[in-house]
This record gives sequence, structure tokens and C-alpha cells, in this order.
Amino acid sequence: MSTTKAVLFDLDGTLIDSELFYFSSWSPILKREFAIEIDFKDWLNIFAGHTLDHNISMLKDRWYVDVNRDFLWAETRKSYADADMKTIQLMPFAKEILQFLKNEGKQIGLVTSSYKSTVDTVLGHHQLLGYFDFFVTREDVESPKPDPEPYLKAIHKLNLPKDSIVAVEDTSTGFASATAAGIACFVVSVQESQQDRLSGKTEILSSLKDLLKTI
Repeated sequence: MSTTKAVLFDLDGTLIDSELFYFSSWSPILKREFAIEIDFKDWLNIFAGHTLDHNISMLKDRWYVDVNRDFLWAETRKSYADADMKTIQLMPFAKEILQFLKNEGKQIGLVTSSYKSTVDTVLGHHQLLGYFDFFVTREDVESPKPDPEPYLKAIHKLNLPKDSIVAVEDTSTGFASATAAGIACFVVSVQESQQDRLSGKTEILSSLKDLLKTI
């Protein structure tokens, strides 16, 4: 920990327990508009941790449906608004790890494929925005995760040696982005799909509480 000067966190599935929220918003749309039925395991295996554009590509490739991006964007945003993103809970020990790092004088950044409006709504509701020195959101990059661009932008903001920066992610997508940018990445996940994808590549922690002992 003494050599770590900055920690970069992913948002969805890492700091906030949002995947069931997204599944509950997407699955009725897919069934109603495209006659596609998925369960939560399908969501985690196919869609979780990816951008809208990636998920549209998956719908076209797997189910051969013609998906209009603007339409799906509008439908999902309406569903999010109707469901109220303020209901999304924090992952266990999320606030504790942020407080610990703040007390230790570490810089803290958020690197997410979500939009700033989501960050402001959810983290603002939980009064966590003030813990972060900066945010890299979907609006800030041309190529989202797994491309390294989001983390390269964060590294540039920090102006620190890469070996003093660590990332915290919950998916293979985020892990690929962080490691391609040249920084170490801790993975915190209990999802079997992510554990299978990352087996042999990195140690997988089961909770942010374990990160407190590791970072």
C-alpha cells in the first residue's frame, strides 16, 4: 500500500450493485420489442459491463434483430428514469474503502463506461461524489472499455508513475482496459462468468472488504 499513490475505481458492479437494476430495465424491452427472453445469468454473461453499442452488436450477432440505436437508447433511458436509479444500492464496503483511501491521502478516480448523469445520480444520492478527485465517463472517450483509452486518460490526469496506480474492476472488460493501459488491476467479483474469464490472469477477490486487506 505504501507504494500506491492512486486508486481508480470502476462503477457498475464494483462500487454500486447495479446489474440487477439494468437487467430489470432491459429485459422487458427486449421481450416486448424483439421477442427476446433473457434471464439474469444471460445478462451477466452477455451484456453486463459493456456499452450500449456493444450490446446492440450482440443483439444483432446472436439474435439477428435489426436494432435502432436511437430507439434503444431512448427506451432504456426511459426505463431507468421510471425505475429510479436512486434505488441502486452500494456494494458492501464501498464507502468504507473510499474513506480508508481518503484517510490515507491517496488520490481516487472513477473510470466508468456509464454516463456522468448516472454517476451524479447514484453516487450523489449516496453522498460519495466528494471522495473522487476526478471522473472519466463515457462522454470523455471515443473508445470505451475494453479499449485502454479510459484508463490512459485517467493516468494522464494523475501524472504519476504507472506502478503507483492501481485499478479496481469487476469484469474481464475492465481488467483488459486497465492492464492494456499498463497498470495493475484488482478484480472484485462473485460472478462465475467473470471468474471463469479471468481464471489464471489475476487473483479475484470476493468483496471490497478483501480489498481493504490487499491494497
